[in-house]
Amino acid sequence: MAAEQDLKLDGGAEGEEGSSGGGKKKLIIIIIAVLLLLGGGAGAAYFFLFMGDDEAAAEEGAEAVEEVVEEPEIPAQYIILKPEFVVSFQVGTRQRFLQANIEVMTRKQTIADALTLHEPMIRSNIIRILGEQDFNALRTPEGRIALQDELTAALAQIIKRETGQSDGVEAVLFTDFVMQ
Repeated sequence: MAAEQDLKLDGGAEGEEGSSGGGKKKLIIIIIAVLLLLGGGAGAAYFFLFMGDDEAAAEEGAEAVEEVVEEPEIPAQYIILKPEFVVSFQVGTRQRFLQANIEVMTRKQTIADALTLHEPMIRSNIIRILGEQDFNALRTPEGRIALQDELTAALAQIIKRETGQSDGVEAVLFTDFVMQ
């Protein structure tokens, strides 16, 4: 009987070592699985906690930008002043000419209506301003830009005087500018 117990103990010892080796493998697999689950949970928690703040901060930043930058009332409108402007210049002994097609940019319908209503006065002032220019200065890009700025200021002054609105004329644009 003692021999049987020794055999069972020896066989049992071998079985325990075999199952203990398999148990260690199972234990390692379980630990790795738990670590992966914890790592995945930690990554998900980080994503939802901290990335959500970035999106909220981005949305707040976008709202702050929207508050500072106002949406235009309506899209830009271009009022074409037809027919084109033709002005003559006396340069030395020669007669010179300037032909310009001019458009006025605004975003307000009331300004567009005022530009149409007061077009004779606007055309008269534009012709006067064009006639006062130095022909040689208009040949340079700087001269044309200065003329655009002067015309924009003059039109804004006319619109302010006639309508009471001071910020309606955004730009005066030359769509054609021929000098000879």
